[in-house]
Amino acid sequence: MELRFENCCTLTKEALLAMNRKNRNPVFTAAVVVLCAAYLVNGVRAAMAGYPTGLIAPIACAVVLGVFAYFLPNLQAWFEYRKNLAAFGRDARCITKFYDDRFVVENLTTGKEASIPYARIRKVAEDERYVFLLLDTRIISPVDKSDFINGSAEDFAEFIKAKAVNTVRRRADKPERTLEDR
Repeated sequence: MELRFENCCTLTKEALLAMNRKNRNPVFTAAVVVLCAAYLVNGVRAAMAGYPTGLIAPIACAVVLGVFAYFLPNLQAWFEYRKNLAAFGRDARCITKFYDDRFVVENLTTGKEASIPYARIRKVAEDERYVFLLLDTRIISPVDKSDFINGSAEDFAEFIKAKAVNTVRRRADKPERTLEDR
């Protein structure tokens, strides 16, 4: 079992914010958009029915709900950052080691270690600074592109995408459809 890549990542407030933005729930976002549209439609209907002030409350509700939904990841990151500071007095630091069959995350702050097979990766997301490994338990493992101890960020991106390609599984209770079934 040969060590392929090794990375050090510090969970700063910016890293936590980037993680929460990558993990935005599309169902939640769609629900917020639908609620905002419903508020606005009801406001327009009230204005058309002869109540011109009936448009004020729905617009205000749509704006407040939209602002809340937009800044929710910021709030989650802030709470997580405050929790780390309260527990450890500093930012949490992790060393992630990537082998051929699994990767190991060692939290240097708490002293805990987790060995994770690549089959648990559900999605690989990337921004300008981080590569995020979204696991099946909705946990995100960040990899800082600028802090590789062994290997390079370019080689790692190819490596992890090749390892994560086979991780999407079909549901066992839903068989594949053939042309005859259609």
